[in-house]
Amino acid sequence: MDVNDLTSRAAKYDEGLARDIADYVRGRRYGLVYEASKPEFVRLWNKPVVRGDLVNVLPPRGEQEDTRRDDNPFDIAYRLVSEDDGIASLRDIKSGEQVEAPVEDLVAIARFDQPIYCGLEETGCVESGGDKPYHVVINGENYHALQTLTYAYAGKVDCIYIDPPYNTGAKDWKYNNNYVSSDDTYRHSKWLTFMEDRLKVAKKLLNPKDSVLICTIDEKEYLRLGLLLEQLFPSDRIQMVNIIINKNGVSRDNEFKRAEEYAFCVMIGSATPAEMDTATYSPFDDGKDTKPQKVRWEWLLRGGSNSLRTDRPNLFYPIYIDENKRTIEAIGQVLKLDEAIEDAPVISGLRALWPIRTDGTEATWRMQPSSLQKKIDKGLVRIGAYDKKNDRYSIVYLADVQEKRIAKGDISICGKRDDGSLVVEYANQKKSIPTTVWGGAAFSAGEYGSRLITSIFNDKRFSFPKSFYATELTIAPFVLNKPNALILDFFAGSGTTAHSTMLLNKLDGGHRRCICVTNNEVSADEAKAMTKRGLRTGDPEWEERGIARYVTIPRVTAAITGRTPEGEPIKGDYKFTDEFPMAEGFEENAVFFDLTYLEPSVVSADLAFDEIAPILWLRGGCRGPVLHRKPGYVVGETYAVLFDYGRVRQFIDIVHDDEKISHVFIVTDVKSRYRGMCAEFPDRDVAQLYESYLRSFEINVEE
Repeated sequence: MDVNDLTSRAAKYDEGLARDIADYVRGRRYGLVYEASKPEFVRLWNKPVVRGDLVNVLPPRGEQEDTRRDDNPFDIAYRLVSEDDGIASLRDIKSGEQVEAPVEDLVAIARFDQPIYCGLEETGCVESGGDKPYHVVINGENYHALQTLTYAYAGKVDCIYIDPPYNTGAKDWKYNNNYVSSDDTYRHSKWLTFMEDRLKVAKKLLNPKDSVLICTIDEKEYLRLGLLLEQLFPSDRIQMVNIIINKNGVSRDNEFKRAEEYAFCVMIGSATPAEMDTATYSPFDDGKDTKPQKVRWEWLLRGGSNSLRTDRPNLFYPIYIDENKRTIEAIGQVLKLDEAIEDAPVISGLRALWPIRTDGTEATWRMQPSSLQKKIDKGLVRIGAYDKKNDRYSIVYLADVQEKRIAKGDISICGKRDDGSLVVEYANQKKSIPTTVWGGAAFSAGEYGSRLITSIFNDKRFSFPKSFYATELTIAPFVLNKPNALILDFFAGSGTTAHSTMLLNKLDGGHRRCICVTNNEVSADEAKAMTKRGLRTGDPEWEERGIARYVTIPRVTAAITGRTPEGEPIKGDYKFTDEFPMAEGFEENAVFFDLTYLEPSVVSADLAFDEIAPILWLRGGCRGPVLHRKPGYVVGETYAVLFDYGRVRQFIDIVHDDEKISHVFIVTDVKSRYRGMCAEFPDRDVAQLYESYLRSFEINVEE
């Protein structure tokens, strides 16, 4: 029985006793007790400073900011009174002293315990997944990003996977603008405060009926993290898994070699790990590849080296399809090198598909027309995904090795699709719920973390990335049976979680989407070197070396395109649950945003819709384009926004006619109009702008 239950029972018999118990408890902490240490101010690097803002004054360019002295500049706040010709007039909020400083040396700040309103600004995208939903990368402070996401996804996230800073004493994380060192007396309290603030908001995002929070950690903080999770999730099941990441161990001074790390799994509601292929989770496997969960269909379009039309001219020919039936109707003749595509025959009612990449390069198919026809006759070829942006279809087939497995009985034929292609699955897979000790080749952080990053970037631009396969296998037990799962990682680092989600989709045809949040900090050494050169946060050269722009976004892009940032095919193959070239990429879409900061008065005046528009798009399911303002109203694939109530009848008719629209937003201050819209669409998610948006941030602070 907890104290709250005791107080409730006491109130039934003696209200005075209940009040005494409540008063006694109010001033005391139970369970995990530590010295909470919240920073007084938070810097808002992306916010333009305006009159009335609280600000810090940065040191002159070329000088390192000393945040460890008694008069820490991070804690000295000024109010911006006025600005004239690039010089700001400031007032010290504690002493009232008036000072002046160049506007370019100011950075906006806000009290940590006050609502901070955020928006999103799109900075780019990569699209190869047709009409599939988008993965999202948000560049910004993760605490503010989590608050922003609560407006879009409160109670809707299926899986949160995080790999937070381990608090080893190295320069791996900052608190109140300082790196926390191993000799900091309060380093454990600072880490717990840092984690608790974020986990409290993250809890609001998780589906209370069926979801999971997975948090990896090492021995430095696992005991405290376990207690913190028990305190934050008292009614949920929590289990810790041991993961062998280096069987030989990593040496530490005067200590045992460390070979493992841990993953806490908080299983909420009905969440439970699914049965998995037993070989996948064998703690003592010998490195051999395990069976895939789903039978792989190969892309007919050849990738990698030796794949151009000029390399193999006998593999360049048209495939004619019926777009309505999604069937392959005919195979054309090989086109000679001196012949153009326009020279090929046109078949009425059919569309000709050619082995041409998205950049227009003429490539080749993987087999000759006669071989392809034999596979079609056997039901081993079908039309794959449609790429809406590039208006193209993929063709996929079962390779010879899969045919042999069908003949041997390793792969079972379950039926046929309408287009005549086979429905197949692996036969007699042994499955069970994983144990609490995981290991083997797939979990090697060196081989499939550091070396994988090197193969993508051709350099070592990120330290200690997680094994790509370890992340995939950690989230898999909780999302295998959820092909449309929403996965969140707010310590995204190099983007491993998004990359792993794409692989899971590839293996079983799922439409899972991942939202990654990371800041754009540069390493301590780089920051020191660039500061000496007169650079600072916000300068283009500085920002381009930050983790979001230099690592996370390029990695997500490379995973989809199969190309390095320099445009070369990525070397190597994906392994273990399947094996295929990394250069093939994934049929996925991703969009990238910067977190921005907004004035509530500007939002209320309906002057910041474009910054809020991406958040509405997130709430609508990340499909189609982000809607921007037009006269009257806008209607997208899954959501619609009404700006002018004078157009309400036409708006209602359009929304009623489109069942795919699941979210409706109405810009109004009149409650009766909002209630009327709710009554009009009882089966849709209806929200009032901008009251619901502003209130979402205020609630996060109040709690």
